[in-house]
Amino acid sequence: MARRRGPGRPRRFCRQGCRQQAHMARKLAASHGLGDDDVVVGREALEELQGALYCLQAALEDVDRDLAEADDPGEVRRALDWLVDNARPVAALWVEPRTTSTGDVAS
Repeated sequence: MARRRGPGRPRRFCRQGCRQQAHMARKLAASHGLGDDDVVVGREALEELQGALYCLQAALEDVDRDLAEADDPGEVRRALDWLVDNARPVAALWVEPRTTSTGDVAS
């Protein structure tokens, strides 16, 4: 969006159609009880994220315990490798908010 010069407040939308679309989206979300900060995410994406976070939590607990008992640098290395292997799937996840063309926000 080009910078506007002169008096007045800065533009939030590139054109009137974008402004109207944002207004309609806020109105639809409010009619379904969703606030400005609420996001609708598909169940499958949420379950995938929760599963990956559970694995990461378990790996952190295992590594914490292993490091407390580790005397050998090889044990420390194996514990950290285990943690990295369980952290990678979480780092690779990307959850996109759902958009609905029909206006139906329920899954």
